[in-house]
Amino acid sequence: LVSLATRIEFRSLFGIAGRKRMMETDGLRDVDLVCVFTEKLLSRSISLKEFVQLLGPRLTSTDAEEREKADEVVVSVLCRLPNNFLEQREVELLLEFLLSRFDLPSMTAGAIVVGINQLVLSCSQLPTGCEKSIAQRIFIDGDVQQCSQKDRIALYEVLEYLIRERLEGLRSMGAEFVLGFVRSITGERDPRCLIIVFRLFCKVVQLFSMGPFIEDLFDVVACYYPIEFKPSSNDTSGITRELLVNACEECLLAHSSFAPFTYQLIAEKMGDSDLEEDVKLEICSFLVRACEAFPANALHQQLDDILAGLRMIALNPAANSSIMPQQILDAVKATIEKLSNGSERGSEAIDYICDEFLENSEPFVLQSEMGMSGRSLALLDLLTECHPKMSKTIIERVLLWLIMIVKGETVNSAANRDEVIDEGFRYLPRWCKLAVSTGNDSLLLFHQECLVEVTRMSGSKIGRYSLGEVFVSIRNENNSVKEFYDELLAQSFEDAANENVDLRNSCLSFIHSFALCNWNLFSKLLPSRIDPFRDDLKTIPILCAAVCSSESAQFVLQLLQPLLSTAKAWSAGNLQNVASMFTSNKSEQQMCQMLFYHIFDSLTLASDDTLLEHSSLLAECIQDIGLNFSARVHSDIIRFLADKIERRSILFLLVYLFVVQSENVDEMTDILGRLPDIGMESQ
Repeated sequence: LVSLATRIEFRSLFGIAGRKRMMETDGLRDVDLVCVFTEKLLSRSISLKEFVQLLGPRLTSTDAEEREKADEVVVSVLCRLPNNFLEQREVELLLEFLLSRFDLPSMTAGAIVVGINQLVLSCSQLPTGCEKSIAQRIFIDGDVQQCSQKDRIALYEVLEYLIRERLEGLRSMGAEFVLGFVRSITGERDPRCLIIVFRLFCKVVQLFSMGPFIEDLFDVVACYYPIEFKPSSNDTSGITRELLVNACEECLLAHSSFAPFTYQLIAEKMGDSDLEEDVKLEICSFLVRACEAFPANALHQQLDDILAGLRMIALNPAANSSIMPQQILDAVKATIEKLSNGSERGSEAIDYICDEFLENSEPFVLQSEMGMSGRSLALLDLLTECHPKMSKTIIERVLLWLIMIVKGETVNSAANRDEVIDEGFRYLPRWCKLAVSTGNDSLLLFHQECLVEVTRMSGSKIGRYSLGEVFVSIRNENNSVKEFYDELLAQSFEDAANENVDLRNSCLSFIHSFALCNWNLFSKLLPSRIDPFRDDLKTIPILCAAVCSSESAQFVLQLLQPLLSTAKAWSAGNLQNVASMFTSNKSEQQMCQMLFYHIFDSLTLASDDTLLEHSSLLAECIQDIGLNFSARVHSDIIRFLADKIERRSILFLLVYLFVVQSENVDEMTDILGRLPDIGMESQ
C-alpha cells in the first residue's frame, strides 16, 4: 500500500536538523506531541512534510499498535488545523495516506475515518477529482457496515457532502457508484444512521441513473417497512418512530420507477397476519401518499391485491372497533380518485371496485349479529361520495338490504329481532338522505310506500322523525304520506320537550324541514294539532322551529308572542329555542330583524321587577340572538334599543350583552348616555 510516510526518503530529507527535531520530541506523551506539533505547524516552524517525517518510523513500524497510535497523532493534529491551512497538494497526500489505511484489518478504530471526514468536510482546498478515489476506496471496495456506528455516521456525512458538492464526479462513475452505495448501506440497523441513510437514498435515486439496479435499490429500503422501532427510556438521540416512518416512506416514493414495487409492498403488508391493526392503518395512510405520488397505470397493475388488502382490514370481524377507521376510508377514496381519470380503463376500474365492495359487504350488512354493519355501511357510504357512477348502484342495493332488515327478514334468532330492527332504523335515515343528496330521489319514490309502512311500525321515534324529514324534502305527498306527517306533528308536542336530547333535536329538525319544504301543508295541519295546546308552553319549541320564512314568521308570531309575554315561559330551554329560531334563519336578515322587534316587545311587557328577577337569562338569550346579525342590522337594532332604554332604563340589564357585541364605540357610548344618573347600580 502506498502511504505518504513510505514515499519519503527520511534519511536524505532529515539531515541534522530533522534528527535534532526528533530528539526534541522524544519522551513526550502522544497528547503532548499533538500540542507541540500543532503549535509548530501553526507557527510555520515545521512543514507538514517534516511533521510526517518525524512520525515516519512510527507510521511504518512493524508493531501494529505503534502504527495505530501514530495514526491517531496525525489525525488529532489535522483536526486542530484551520480549514484553510493546508494547501491542495498537502490535502491530496494526506487523503491518499488515510484512504490507504482505511478498511485494513489493523485500522485504527475511528481515527482514520475521523481524518477523512475532517479533510472532506472542513478543508477548503479539497482536490478536484478526489471524490472518485474516496467513493472507490470506501463505498465500493470498502465495507462500511463493519465500521462502528459513530464511524458510519461520519462516512455517511462524507458521502452526503460529495453528492452535494461533487455530484458530477460521482455521476461519471456510473452504475459502479450506485451499486457501491447499495452495498454500503445494506444491513444498516442503527436508527441514528438510518435517518441519514434514508436522506442519502432519496438523493441518490433522484440524482443518479439507477440503470439495472432499480429493484435492488428499492429492496434495500423496503426491508425496513413497516418500521419497527421503539426508543428506549434513556434515548437522547431524538429519533422517533414517526421520523423513521416518514423518512422510509419518502424513500419508497422517491422515484416513479418504484411505483409497481411500492404498490406490491403495500398489498403484501396489508395482508400480513403478523402485523397489528394500528400498523395496517398506518399502511393505509401510506397508500394515500402513494396514490398522490405515482401514476394510475401502476395502481391498475396491483388493483386486485390492493383491494383485497383493503377489504381484509376494513371488513375484519376481529377488528377492535365497530366504527370504520378514517385511515381506511382515506385509502379507499385516494384509490378511487387516482383511477377516476376519465379513460375507459378508469371507468372499468370504478365498476370493478363498486362490485367488489358490494359483494363483500352484503353478508356483513345483512347479518347484523356479526357487529360489522356499521363498518360496512361506512365504507359503502364513502363510495357513494367518491364517484357519481357508484352512487345509484350502491344506494339502490343498500336500501333493499335495510328494508329487509327493518322488516325482520334477516333475523336468525327471535331473541335478537328487536335489536336488529332497531339497528336497521339507525342506518335507514342516513341512506335515504344520501339518495336525496346524490340526486337519486327516484329510488326513494319507488320505495316510499314500503318505507312509510315500516317506519310506522318502528319503535324508534328518532328514526321516524329522521325519515319524515327525508320524505318532506322530496315533495311527493300522497294520502298515506300526509297521514304519516300528521301523526308525526301530533306526536311532536310531547317529544319536543322530551329529556332525550337526540329525540328532541330530531323532532324539531323534522318540524323545521316540514315547514320549510311544504309550508302550505304544514300550515293546514298545524292549527288542528295545536288547538288542544294553544296556551300550553310546550308549544313554544314547535312554534320556534316552524319559522322558516316571512310568511311563517307572521303566522307563528300570532301564537308565540302571547306565550313569551309571561315570565313562566322564560325557562332556559324555551329561551334557547327562541335563540335557535334566529340561528336557523340567519341568512334572512331582514326577517330576523323584524322578528327581533316583535319578540323583544313581547318579552318586555312584564313589570320592571319581573324583568330584574329574570334579567340574567333574558340577557344571555338576547346576546345569543345578536350573534346571528350582520354589523349593519346589529347597528339598526342598537338604535332601536337605545330609544327603548331612554324611556325605560331597566331594559339596559336585558341588552347590555347585546350592546357590547358592537364594534362601534360611539354606539355603546350613546346607549350609556341615555341611562339616568341614579337608580342603575349595575351600570
